[in-house]
Amino acid sequence: MTTTNTAARGSVEPARALRPARERRAAARALAGAAALAALAGASAARADGGGAARADGGGAARADGDGAYGRLDGDLDLRAGAGASFASGGPALCAHGAAAYLSTAGLYAHYTDALGAQGATVARSIAGGVFIQPLFLGRYASDLELGAPWLDLLIDSVALGVGSFWEAPPGGGLASEPGLELSLSLDVPLLGRATGPFLGVRGALRWGGPALAGDASPRDEQRALVSIALSWHHVVSAHIVDAGDRAPAQVAARRSEAGAGGR
Repeated sequence: MTTTNTAARGSVEPARALRPARERRAAARALAGAAALAALAGASAARADGGGAARADGGGAARADGDGAYGRLDGDLDLRAGAGASFASGGPALCAHGAAAYLSTAGLYAHYTDALGAQGATVARSIAGGVFIQPLFLGRYASDLELGAPWLDLLIDSVALGVGSFWEAPPGGGLASEPGLELSLSLDVPLLGRATGPFLGVRGALRWGGPALAGDASPRDEQRALVSIALSWHHVVSAHIVDAGDRAPAQVAARRSEAGAGGR
């Protein structure tokens, strides 16, 4: 009996000794899994916070390319200049285009065409100027509707509506003293996927001559269409248009503070 009891106790004691070890190992595995999940959750939150900070930082130089602005908020003024060809009923002509847009949203434009003495040209040269608006950028950006593809977002946001006046000269004559009305629609294809860089632009315009607006139109003054294709360079710069009135007092205050610190 004694031998049997001793053997039984000997077989039970190792089992009891092994049970806490198993429980400790299971608890260690559970803690390790919980720590791993916490680390993953922390990393995901950090990435989300970093993405939100990048979008909130409108002018930060360290902003990622995928923030939906693609450099358009690196400054407040987008300067554009380009050249190409225009096509109208009288034949092709050389064209040049310049514009300045505030926050890639609204601005002023100038457009020049010259037939370079081509035979049969209805208009020898013309110059137009006016205002335009690109209504999609700020609305899409503020609503987080950018698609994440730089060339596609910049293309969609580049859609511009313009209205202005134009003056034209017939072959062998000077520019008309009476301006006409021009309505335009344009878009620009980014070649590098950034706001600063080369763009290929397409612009269509409907024009009514001055006499046509006055109700005394000749065939030459009737509504005409003009299509232009141009390669241009866009460059975003910081002109501080909004805070221009505040910068001078701030600079004076900074100089006074520096002078006071130097005197002490």
